[in-house]
Amino acid sequence: MTALYIALIVIAVIMILLIIPADCVIDVSYRNGENQNSVIIKYAFLKFRVIPAVKDEEKTEEKEEKKKDNKDKQDKKGNNIFGLIKTFKTIFAEIKQDISKLLKYMISRGVRIKELNISSKFGMGDPMYTGMATGAANALVYNAVSWADNNMRLDKWNVSLEPDFDNAVLAAGVYCKIRTNCIYILKIGVMAAFLLLKILKINRRIKEDV
Repeated sequence: MTALYIALIVIAVIMILLIIPADCVIDVSYRNGENQNSVIIKYAFLKFRVIPAVKDEEKTEEKEEKKKDNKDKQDKKGNNIFGLIKTFKTIFAEIKQDISKLLKYMISRGVRIKELNISSKFGMGDPMYTGMATGAANALVYNAVSWADNNMRLDKWNVSLEPDFDNAVLAAGVYCKIRTNCIYILKIGVMAAFLLLKILKINRRIKEDV
């Protein structure tokens, strides 16, 4: 009987962990010629900063050495580029429906956008060109947000596009808070795993035909 209680408690804990939402906060901004980007993942009381990553001097040195080795290898791989392109086209032709199914599930069910803020201040230095850029920017941004609102679960959004007709300036920022559940992540992971297995199978078949 004790073992049954323990099993039920374990199952309950697992279900609770799967139901707890996980948030991903993406904050991208460009001001005065500098990029300021951050990606933070929050799960329950845990918080992980993905970007900017912690700097590691040793890893940086290793990466530089690997880059030098990769430069030497690039020339050798140049002859195989056309074969790789042909293989990619063949694989994509057979898995495009699976990719579409995976993306459709991620967009419609797996991900909820809790908050989306887009802001920009721009000027071309000339009122006429600034006016043209304003029309193009409004059409592009509002059409993209409208598509997301119609096809995704978008709870809250705000767009602020401020043209400066007197100065040449560019500043922009995007803040996006995405929410999902571990149960959706598991399903997406399973779908992606089957897709990867299918890709490996197709690639093996192509090699055997050659």
